[in-house]
Amino acid sequence: MAQFNIGPTYCETLSALNATSLTYPIEPANAVSNGVIVLFGLASMYMVAKRTPRAYDLYVVSALLIACGIGSGIWHGFRDGTALFWEVRAGLFFLLGLAVCWAWRLWPPVVAVAFVVAFVFTFEYSREYLSFAGQRWVAAAPAVVLFGSILAAQTVMRSKKAALLGLAAMGLSLTALAFRTYDMTICESFPMGTHWLWHIFNSAGGFTAMLAIITLQTQGALKRPTQPVGEAAE
Repeated sequence: MAQFNIGPTYCETLSALNATSLTYPIEPANAVSNGVIVLFGLASMYMVAKRTPRAYDLYVVSALLIACGIGSGIWHGFRDGTALFWEVRAGLFFLLGLAVCWAWRLWPPVVAVAFVVAFVFTFEYSREYLSFAGQRWVAAAPAVVLFGSILAAQTVMRSKKAALLGLAAMGLSLTALAFRTYDMTICESFPMGTHWLWHIFNSAGGFTAMLAIITLQTQGALKRPTQPVGEAAE
């Protein structure tokens, strides 16, 4: 049974509530667009297998992106609260995985752990105390940009290409955030809304961030004094 009393409301949610009968998927564009997330997750898995086949941590992060797309598709298609719970957590763990894998390839373990702890604290503090009108992702954006910029700045010394990919990933994700934020403001003129574009651009940003990490490992490996996670010794 569809659950309209929990979770966010989107333009397509309003269209479903105003319809004379309930049809599935309840939010067609929002649901179908999650196929793009799954495809980006599969593409990420393929790139890891092709370029860094022994980087096992990156397989896990790719799988989290796929899980996020599947869960989000079920949530938007059926308004299932359980799916919402798990897709949000898959997305958060995907973001955390990106931070861990990237930092681990840049710094010694102690520094990498300190960076990740600082990122998690800042991210959660921003979402909890700086949010407005329920826009917790908007509140967390400064933390993501700040720590992402630190990673990119450190990466440029190892691989300019990887650093540029990291910056492109942030640009795509910020574009996605704009589509998510303004979804409800254009419902009257565009009933489909723009939340589905959040799915497309954000997953594109996630995939690009994965490419940045893969590029860092392949181009900057000789300059790193310690061994990346999941990479066996020669």
